[in-house]
Amino acid sequence: MLDSIDKQLIILMGQDARQSSETLAKKLNLSAATVRRRINRLIKNDLLRIVGIADPAEFGFSLGVVINLDVEQNKLESIMEWLINRTEIKWAATTTGQFDIIALGGFMSTQHLSDFLTKELPGLEGIKDTETLISLDVRKGRYTPLF
Repeated sequence: MLDSIDKQLIILMGQDARQSSETLAKKLNLSAATVRRRINRLIKNDLLRIVGIADPAEFGFSLGVVINLDVEQNKLESIMEWLINRTEIKWAATTTGQFDIIALGGFMSTQHLSDFLTKELPGLEGIKDTETLISLDVRKGRYTPLF
């Protein structure tokens, strides 16, 4: 279970995970050894993961999209499984409301997106309808974790 210090530590590391334990300790009014122990415990318990996040555009995925899917309920799991195994899909969730699944993806071009939408998605059984939104100007979220 996370306490308030763990939460503060995670927030600080989310801003810059390269901060030294000494810097974090000063901000939290703790010893550096305590900060290191807490970080190690959070990592061991799979509550914190330290990763590098690259700008997707630098890797050729310059086209960001939101794909909303209306699916048959008995196909929800298989469609979700297919989506999360695709390299283009960076985030996917089942939802309430008009659409059953919302997915965020990165594509190399409009042709790449078009092929995905017209040649691959239609091959999945159980999709009733889709709506695709293309991101024009991402001003927040390129490097920001969702949580």
